Amino acid sequence: MLKMEIDFRKANKTDINRCVEIRGHTRDNPISREVLVAIGVTEESWAPKIDNGTFEGFVVEDKESVVGYCYGDTQTGEILVLALLPDYESIGAGSKLLSLMVARLLSLGHVELWLAASPDEKIRAHGFYRHLGWRPTQTYDENGDEILKYKQI
Repeated sequence: MLKMEIDFRKANKTDINRCVEIRGHTRDNPISREVLVAIGVTEESWAPKIDNGTFEGFVVEDKESVVGYCYGDTQTGEILVLALLPDYESIGAGSKLLSLMVARLLSLGHVELWLAASPDEKIRAHGFYRHLGWRPTQTYDENGDEILKYKQI
């Protein structure tokens, strides 16, 4: 068992490269740096959006090293990404990251949030989001991911 010293903080643009690296090491749905670059997820594309407040996020650190993150779009209410290194799953870090981002987006006046997630029941995210109150919409994006919505009660 790892001895963890977990802290959460607001993400900044200097975290982008580490977040891209982490995305390639997730358990169920890793996306390599090369693929992320090909679809336009780079420091150059995200930094201005973080600077102008369009994208906001939170990171979780262990001993001052980022081990997971969650970003949202402040304009649309979309949870853009939630990623965590496998050693940090099942300790509440992912739930906490998501709850921080949900609270932030709701504080900006959004009444309904959304995200796209794999519809495959074998993928951990399928049950994770539903357990936390996200509801399927029976609609899918161009990648085949299911659109889930969250509404504050």
